[in-house]
Amino acid sequence: MAGAPEKKARSAEGKGRLRALLYLAAAVLAALGTAVLLTRYMDTRVAAVRIPTEKVVVAATELPIATELELGALATIDWPAASLPEGTVKDPKDLEGRIVNATIAKGEVILLSKLASVDETGKGALSTVLSPGMRAMSVRVDDVVGVAGFIHPGDHVDVIVTMSPDPGSSPPVSKIILQYVKVLTVGQELEERAAADPQKPVAATVATLMVDSDQAERLALAASQGQLVLALRSSIDTETVATAGVVPRGLLSGSAAVAERRVRRSRKVEVMRPTPTPPRDSKMVEILRGDMFEKRDFQKDGDQ
Repeated sequence: MAGAPEKKARSAEGKGRLRALLYLAAAVLAALGTAVLLTRYMDTRVAAVRIPTEKVVVAATELPIATELELGALATIDWPAASLPEGTVKDPKDLEGRIVNATIAKGEVILLSKLASVDETGKGALSTVLSPGMRAMSVRVDDVVGVAGFIHPGDHVDVIVTMSPDPGSSPPVSKIILQYVKVLTVGQELEERAAADPQKPVAATVATLMVDSDQAERLALAASQGQLVLALRSSIDTETVATAGVVPRGLLSGSAAVAERRVRRSRKVEVMRPTPTPPRDSKMVEILRGDMFEKRDFQKDGDQ
């Protein structure tokens, strides 16, 4: 009889544990259901306020002026359709071969207003980049190009020529003939500039400059008669500086003047140095007095 109460107690304890497990399972299922419902609710809310977008073409790398666009230099991103700028393009293939007429930064949206107009072939031409009244003229320059190849399209340079005004009878002269001239292309061909890394130095032998008619004539004469060097200028430095040019004698005149001053100073020191006194005309007499011997110097004209 004593075992019956013990069995009832164990049965009640087992039922209590089972009831607790059922409550725990119900709580877990309720939590999962709530999470699913909340997730669906949030997705519905986000979808309701999602902003519609469209694909636009951007620059995958920096594009200097006069660059011919290639597919490798272009990329696409999603742009809010409500704030889409005017003149955007969706497909990069529509821009292949077009010419850039203004510098475009990396990641910037490419607008049709920053591209040169197309020619008969449907592609851009370098002539469309020129301002009214300006000419594009290519000249051969040193491989160094003044600043070790760091001149890029869109930069401004001064053109320096070294030549002899009268060959055979006058020394060569270096003179700045053009100032603040815009560079259109650098390199042998326009395509080579577009394919190269814009940040990588390019040792170019040909530079295409934008000049007017008068500057074109001066540049043609300088290119045929002398040697050209380009000096890079700051984009904010537009001041025209008057220079007289320099010849070999003038280039070394400073050193010659210093040497001449040194010679003059040395001559002046020699003049100011005191003249040594000539030796006196004297007569030496030796006198012996007992065991003592002495010498006396009697002046020739003095009293003895």
